[in-house]
Order: sequence, then structure tokens, then C-alpha cells
Amino acid sequence: MKRYVKDFILKGLIACGFGPIIWAIVYFFLEKNGVAEVLTVNKAITEIITAEILAFVAGGVNIVYQIERLPLMAAISVHGVVLYLDYVMIYLLNGWLHSGIMPLLIFTVCFFAGYAVIWTGIYFGIKRNADRMNRKLSQLRKQAPARDKK
Repeated sequence: MKRYVKDFILKGLIACGFGPIIWAIVYFFLEKNGVAEVLTVNKAITEIITAEILAFVAGGVNIVYQIERLPLMAAISVHGVVLYLDYVMIYLLNGWLHSGIMPLLIFTVCFFAGYAVIWTGIYFGIKRNADRMNRKLSQLRKQAPARDKK
């Protein structure tokens, strides 16, 4: 368990470097949609720190895939729910997502649809690579008896 906590913190700290970048991207889109506001120093500091927290949790939660006793679908579910809660809480706290049923519903649908698309792509990419390696191993096994007879 200690190893997982250490890995969570390490991965989180690595991802933290992206917090201000996330903050800048969010504000870029807010400004492009005409909803950006002039920020006070306190608001800017709060949003930078919360973006760091968002990135820290998002980077650290990847350790669920290192827990060997956790089935893949359980790890994906834990990962998705933690990311969702991380994003929705920070977005609501900072006012990046309006409170209310419809904005939350739209965000939820978009988040989980995007999550499903990304994981589908990852799954098929890994499956294709595994199939390719299995074919190569099969070919090597077929060639091995021929070499042993020489």
C-alpha cells in the first residue's frame, strides 16, 4: 500500500506541471466564448492552485492500473469516477461550470463519452499490439524446432 501512495504522489507531482497549462486553456476558451472575466489576484491564485490539485489527482490516480488484484474494468471504473469527481468539483468551485442540472448533465455526458472514446482507442491499440506480438511469438516457436534439429 505504501508503494501505491508513493507512486500516486510521484505521478501527481509530475502531472502538476500541467496545472497552469490547464488553467490557461480553460481561460482561452472562456474568453473565446465571451464569458471570461477580469481576474483579481486572489481569484488567479485560487484557480492556479485548484488547477494544480486537479492535475495532481488526475496524474496520481493512474496508479489504480498498478494494483494487480484489481480487475481491469474495476480499475477503469475507479479511474473514471475519480477523474470525473476531480474535474466536476474543481470546475464548480472555480465557476468554470455553472451550477444546475442541465450544465452538470451536459458535462457528465461529455465527460463519460470522451472517456469511453479514449479508452476504446487505447483498448484496440493495445489489443492490436498484443496480437502482433503473439503472431511473432508463434512464428518463433514454429522456427525453433527446425533450428534445434540442426
